[in-house]
Amino acid sequence: MEKKTLGVLLMTSPYTFQNSHTFYSLCKAALQKGYVVKVFLFVDGVNNAKRNQDPDPDRPMNDKFLELASEGVEFQACGLCTSARGFDQRGSDFVEGVEVTGLTEFAEQVGEVDRFVTFSM
Repeated sequence: MEKKTLGVLLMTSPYTFQNSHTFYSLCKAALQKGYVVKVFLFVDGVNNAKRNQDPDPDRPMNDKFLELASEGVEFQACGLCTSARGFDQRGSDFVEGVEVTGLTEFAEQVGEVDRFVTFSM
């Protein structure tokens, strides 16, 4: 039986809303249920994957992203969004496992998933 795929669009930055923490919990639960998880970071969502965060006393969101990537979650970040926020287009400002792509790849991702969830304001 083929695994089901969950697609997630994360549009908000960490530490401003609860979205990033809820996103993390959803991804962990989906992985435990055997889902493939594909994530697209859009608008301020790209800030979640930025290296070297230190949001004392919280666990940095970039650590959670590294953990998810090591467990098989596929991450893509919008190239226009990363550029607009001053991040390197090759992805060197992001944790390992985050690929900088475009909206064409996002559209392909939406077409491939069984379920799709959006975290926005």
